[in-house]
Amino acid sequence: MRAVKAVVKDGDVTLDEPLELKGRFDAIVVLLDVDPWDAIINDPRPRGELVKAGEEALDEFREGRTTPLDPDNMP
Repeated sequence: MRAVKAVVKDGDVTLDEPLELKGRFDAIVVLLDVDPWDAIINDPRPRGELVKAGEEALDEFREGRTTPLDPDNMP
């Protein structure tokens, strides 16, 4: 058994260092610190409701209908 460091991106495994192996080998991949929010935040696909909410917030800001947050006066 051998431990090898690698990166998994979009389901593809890339080894950090090359191995001199011939033939077929079975492997077990252990993912470290997988945070589901990483995938959500980095997903480039548009999210209709989120995009709409962002556009509405920008419109309110541009029209002067927002006020700065006051950290000393928050609920």
